[in-house]
Amino acid sequence: MAFDIDRFRVEKRYRNTAPVSELMEDLGFLARFDGEMAVLKRQWQRRAFIVGGVGVGLFFLSSLANNLLDSEQPTPSWLNGLLPGGIGLLVVAVVLLVKASRFGRNDLEDRRYGLPTLLLRRLRRDIAPEEPVSLELDFHPIDHKAKWTRKGMAGTWKTNEFEDPWLSLQARLRDGTHLRLGMTEWLQKRSRTKRNARGKYKMKSKQKSGSYLQVQLRVKPERHPELTRLQGAAREAVKLPPTVALTKLQVSEDRLSLRARMDSDWEATETVSTQSRDATRACLMMLLSLYQVLNFSTSQRKHHPARASR
Repeated sequence: MAFDIDRFRVEKRYRNTAPVSELMEDLGFLARFDGEMAVLKRQWQRRAFIVGGVGVGLFFLSSLANNLLDSEQPTPSWLNGLLPGGIGLLVVAVVLLVKASRFGRNDLEDRRYGLPTLLLRRLRRDIAPEEPVSLELDFHPIDHKAKWTRKGMAGTWKTNEFEDPWLSLQARLRDGTHLRLGMTEWLQKRSRTKRNARGKYKMKSKQKSGSYLQVQLRVKPERHPELTRLQGAAREAVKLPPTVALTKLQVSEDRLSLRARMDSDWEATETVSTQSRDATRACLMMLLSLYQVLNFSTSQRKHHPARASR
């Protein structure tokens, strides 16, 4: 299915179920589209600043010339055109800025197509070439009104909270395991009004944020018997980067689920500034941790076939 760019401009969401090769093509298209929008935004902003600068110059030149000319002398015709010309150019500059802002609304957050691109690149060897993979991405900002969840109080601060489950990836791996991976951004905006010693009121604001990674593996119970008995082993098997904190671990008869929190300044590039910000590495380590538990379950079945057959 061809990528519908007009629909994407309106919805700011990407949804597709297709082989990895097609998803990679779409993600590459998004990267190029984002780059083009950023270039066009800068170009129109530059034009607006040039035109606006000329308009401001004409405006001040008109004022300066009027001050220098003798009031008894007739005003030259060219001077009469400076002021309206300057005002006209300022209006044109505003129009150009509006056009630049339209391109700016399509300037995407790089991380939101960068992370799934890197994940699919690492996982594609474990997914059959024609196996359909479901990918959903949301490019609306985290504080979009649709992502608001609640308001409250934190001490003397008024709070507004937002949750943004912007990434969902589902795939069936070659070994028959069903993978589900997602990321949710969380933001809490805080504000309060305080009166200073001079009697003036001043608004203060700050915010807290975090990113939550979720990895789930769904398996056939007969292939991994007594999986629920491995809750303790599963916790010991979890290996995460130092700055990524385990928040939830669930083990049931047919699935393993792991949730972890990392800082919101994570990165998704081939070369990250620090490994602690590498969201791709964190996701893969979570996945490998769950596979360690599955491998241990398989070894238990081999060593205790009688117990596994009960």
